[in-house]
Amino acid sequence: MTTNNTSTNIAPARYRLGGPMAWWVWILVTVFTIYLFNVQTMFSVVQGDIKSALSLDESHLTLIAGTYTWAFAIFQFFGGAFLDCFGSRKVLIPAFIFVTAGVFLYGLATSYTVILLAQVLMALGACCGFVGAGYIGGVWFGMAAYGTMFGYVQVLSSLSSAIQQPITEGLLAHLTYEKLFIYLGFFGVMLVVLAILYMRNPTPVVTKKDPFKVVAGNLKQIVKMPQMWIAAMWGGIVFGLNLALGVVWTPKLFTEAGYTLDNGNLGSALLWLGLAVGSCFWPQWSNKIQSRRIPSIIGVLLMIIGLIGVIYIKMPVWLMVTMMFVIGMGATAHMLAFSVGGDVAGGPLVGTSSAFLNGIMFIFGGILQNIPSSLHSHGSGFHGMFAPYLIAAVIALVFVFIQKETAPSTQAA
Repeated sequence: MTTNNTSTNIAPARYRLGGPMAWWVWILVTVFTIYLFNVQTMFSVVQGDIKSALSLDESHLTLIAGTYTWAFAIFQFFGGAFLDCFGSRKVLIPAFIFVTAGVFLYGLATSYTVILLAQVLMALGACCGFVGAGYIGGVWFGMAAYGTMFGYVQVLSSLSSAIQQPITEGLLAHLTYEKLFIYLGFFGVMLVVLAILYMRNPTPVVTKKDPFKVVAGNLKQIVKMPQMWIAAMWGGIVFGLNLALGVVWTPKLFTEAGYTLDNGNLGSALLWLGLAVGSCFWPQWSNKIQSRRIPSIIGVLLMIIGLIGVIYIKMPVWLMVTMMFVIGMGATAHMLAFSVGGDVAGGPLVGTSSAFLNGIMFIFGGILQNIPSSLHSHGSGFHGMFAPYLIAAVIALVFVFIQKETAPSTQAA
């Protein structure tokens, strides 16, 4: 007897949770996440070329970078809710298209306005990228594996961040930045085609008659959860510190300590590598010991130790680089904020919870990136510029202690 797939929760055999199709869909959305993340972080490498080609000044470059960060943070709050409501196919295929269109605009842009439009398009698609990968991990592998699959995405994203800059610099020795983005746009087209062919949920998602009301309702449920806000606070601080150091401030830490810019770039790479290594086992260990709080406490403590070292202690360069690795390892704790969100919200709201947390994290990232430069402009010295980072990490530790234990028992999992 044949069972109609639209009227049952039992998926066809090739769509079994954790099966070959599950891995293929997860790989596809993970590659998309790495693609969009690296395309966006390439801005730090190509901004000088863009500045010259379009006759821009530093204020223009700052606004270009800020446009993406804040547009992403705003869109992010809705991306996960739409995934919960519409499913992966109706949301992620348009996301792939928006990012690809933004990449092409980067390569074709002849004005400042077009670059800003490219940033908005990429942010609109990117708001479903990292969260989309987490969502796919939850629906295709089961909520028990949600944190683990999310950790794998973070591993690959962090590793790509560690190697992206030298690769981009090598390519720009042979290509203009315009041609590089055009080629990357064609890679995006390939991802769009694959998404159209394969992107789907393991079981059909039935869209309600008033989907926007459902999305608003999902967000309303999330913001009423106190534990979600606590996870957002400490997770946002930990992620924001890592983002601020990894994208902007690590080279400054090294040059102020008397080392070279190359040493600082190595420190940045080790920071991302620490995040990748930590993501290999942090979520799995959390599941094994059935605790979110214990690994999170250890992670934030590692960050505090590393920050004390690089800000206040004079040390040889090899030890300072090691401390950056330790900070990255500790920063992996922010992944457990997503696990807390999944525990608290449950499967039907997993996309919404992930998007809410990721949006808060990027808001913290934008704030923490600007603190040292703001303090420096008011006459603060090196220690004064970075002391708020240590204070922020201590505040994160307080919130981790406040966080209730949300890990499910082995039987529940």
